[in-house]
Amino acid sequence: MPGENEGHTHCAEAFRKHLFPSCTLTLDEFNTTVDRFVPAGFSARNPGNHDKVNTPGPGELAIPLEHFEVVFRLPLWPEIRQALRYYGVVPAQLNPNSVAILVAFICYMRSERIEFSLSIFRKLFTFRAKGGVVFFSGQLLKTTGLSNKHHHWGERFIYVTGDFGNIPLQPVQYEDAAYKPPALGSRESAILEFFGSKEFDVHFLRRDVDSLPPVFPGEGMVSL
Repeated sequence: MPGENEGHTHCAEAFRKHLFPSCTLTLDEFNTTVDRFVPAGFSARNPGNHDKVNTPGPGELAIPLEHFEVVFRLPLWPEIRQALRYYGVVPAQLNPNSVAILVAFICYMRSERIEFSLSIFRKLFTFRAKGGVVFFSGQLLKTTGLSNKHHHWGERFIYVTGDFGNIPLQPVQYEDAAYKPPALGSRESAILEFFGSKEFDVHFLRRDVDSLPPVFPGEGMVSL
């Protein structure tokens, strides 16, 4: 699936070969993270001093601690699973601001009782890849509330096993042109126009996230 920009086709291989730093997680950080963010049904492993965010074991996902801080949750939300499948990426490929953008967009759709739409997300946010790391950047609207403090997110992570749903556990190699923004129907275009009139505040849209249930087909005000 990737898009027009050079490097997308090789994003998966670039992530595997990227020279990430070794894990610097302390035992106290590991225990605190597991207590707060790893629910029943999942298990976590403390990476060793020579482990890296792109070298999990079979069946494991590496999840940076900063991802949990921007409301990346286990079990994975259905919308998150859909996005990871579409883009063919693992969570550790997304930098924390990109996770925040995706989570905030999902929260916005949930709060408006609109079924999650990757088509609208793809129109609003551009997919970019550099060194195997994936970035989402606003294309049609201004994004506020992002942090410039995530400098060491690739060094502090845990390995997690469990039921992640049908998502890639390793980055997927796609052909070019799959991420080009799609054509939208009239209903999607109206929602896109509504989005475009708002300031996309990531912090605001993540508030009260636990009170926002997912919107499944036929449940919300609008079904796309």
